[in-house]
Amino acid sequence: MKHSLLLMAVLILFVKVGVSAQEKIGERYDKAMEHYPIRFEIKAGPSFANLAMNNASTVNNKNIIPAWHVAGLVDIPLLPVLSVQGGIQVGMKGAKFTVGDNSSNTFTNVSTHPIYLEVPLNLVVKIPIVNKVKLFAGAGPYLAAGIGGKNKLDGQLLGVSFSNDNSIQYNSSDNSSNYNNDLRRFDAGLNFLAGLEISHLSLNANYGYGLSNIKSSSDNNSAKYSNRVVSISIGVLF
Repeated sequence: MKHSLLLMAVLILFVKVGVSAQEKIGERYDKAMEHYPIRFEIKAGPSFANLAMNNASTVNNKNIIPAWHVAGLVDIPLLPVLSVQGGIQVGMKGAKFTVGDNSSNTFTNVSTHPIYLEVPLNLVVKIPIVNKVKLFAGAGPYLAAGIGGKNKLDGQLLGVSFSNDNSIQYNSSDNSSNYNNDLRRFDAGLNFLAGLEISHLSLNANYGYGLSNIKSSSDNNSAKYSNRVVSISIGVLF
């Protein structure tokens, strides 16, 4: 009986010490994080978009296109040097390429400019350099949905020239027979970012690596297109 009471007293003492230690750690954490409040950011800038293509043997002369993006983000500090960032971004992606041989009498030059609504979620490490200047780097996933954009086509069909400029009609299935319906609406991938925070300003570089196949199989081939985008932006923090 005495041993049981002694053991119980020791257990109670350990619990009290543990709770007290957790409270002190929590208080120290809260006090330390007072200097790292939640911040909001608006950023915008140019992008350089391209498409990675697999099993696209008839595609030639693939090139980067200039594009743009604008985003609103929230930065939530987890530790003095670690934050989670999420928000909403609207931006253009796409590429230029030729389907077929443009020295023949049948080919199509394609310039596709899809516009996406994107939701990124990144884990970011921030390293102080000098007063109010931090170097940061991070990575995380994104989900995106096509909300607009245009396809510009021109070329020849058996020597007869043609051209058109139509809005993209995103295709949620694989049963389209029209090129302007030949992009799937949803995309997903990874972001890799780095840059500088300078007080209330930020300089950002981002690489978006698409993992989804955004091309439907409407033309009955096995070609797969994935987005690749390099972005540079200036942001305002508040």
